[in-house]
Amino acid sequence: MKVEEIFDDAFVNVSKKIVSLKLDRKADKKADIKYLELVHTKGKFVSTIICGFSSKMFDIIIKNMNGGKMPSEDEKILYINEYVNIVCGRALSEINNQMGVSSRLTVPTLSLDVDSISVEPGKTGNEILYYESEFGQIKISIHYTIAD
Repeated sequence: MKVEEIFDDAFVNVSKKIVSLKLDRKADKKADIKYLELVHTKGKFVSTIICGFSSKMFDIIIKNMNGGKMPSEDEKILYINEYVNIVCGRALSEINNQMGVSSRLTVPTLSLDVDSISVEPGKTGNEILYYESEFGQIKISIHYTIAD
């Protein structure tokens, strides 16, 4: 099972489908991250997934999730949480199918303090994916352990 490929496929395809956003994978590891979404998985596939967004990318995802209109400040969190839930849910479904087990996602949470997040490395693997579009960058960190 290639966790990196599964998450890459989920982010590229789901972003294109639900927010009309073409993400290009990039090797350059410089990303101007302003917002972090944190989600965990529990079960056989135990992970912490951190989705970092540049300001403009954050806004365009939210706007496109809301049919092209910027929602109120209170609703912005709901839209970005839903985006992360859909993308990570698709990746986890594929992982569950390949492993023949059922792991679950926690509810995504938004952190505005980029420097306050620290995560222990996964025992099985640690993947970092970088994306760019005309609207900015996304950085995805996946730290996972496959439980016995």
